[in-house]
Amino acid sequence: MCLGAKAKAANERMLRDWNHKLEKRERNWMQTLSLTNVEHIQHEQLIDSSNLQLANIYSDIQEKHGKAVDAMFSQSQEDWKQFLQQNKGDQMKAAGRLGRSTDRIGAIELGQYLKRGNDMANKLTDAATELSKAGAQAAGRTRAQQLQSFANIAFIKNPDMVPPKPVFQDVGAASFMDALSIGSKLIGMGSGIDNIIN
Repeated sequence: MCLGAKAKAANERMLRDWNHKLEKRERNWMQTLSLTNVEHIQHEQLIDSSNLQLANIYSDIQEKHGKAVDAMFSQSQEDWKQFLQQNKGDQMKAAGRLGRSTDRIGAIELGQYLKRGNDMANKLTDAATELSKAGAQAAGRTRAQQLQSFANIAFIKNPDMVPPKPVFQDVGAASFMDALSIGSKLIGMGSGIDNIIN
């Protein structure tokens, strides 16, 4: 048996275990970095897609508002055309029927025409307000989604703690102790032989 063999074997065992822990730590850290890169790519893709989706929503809102404005102007032109064609007050004046009753009828018809125009303008304003609310809600949802995605990747990740280096046994001291033990046994054996001889 070699002097200090147990201490040397124990040291080799602790070194193998420590190296294994270091390799495992490195593998785990490489895997974490890989997953983190994937998370960052997914975050960027989410930002791009959510911004594009929001832009599409804004485009739809503008299109709806434009159609509503066009419809109001078309209806207003049609109402003006009908007002000119069916205005009884003007027809009565053209027929020579002048007077307060004719003016009153003309004023009532003009008031009705203006009220329809005002009602359409109010409807357009209400529709624009609702579309603006829808746009603000979409923007809020998109912002919340982006912030949540950012929160998922905001924390800086660190590798696990380095495993503590093993405390190796002193092979020299162990060899010395083994030598003392062997010497003691030899002395003991020598003493036993002397007793037998004497």
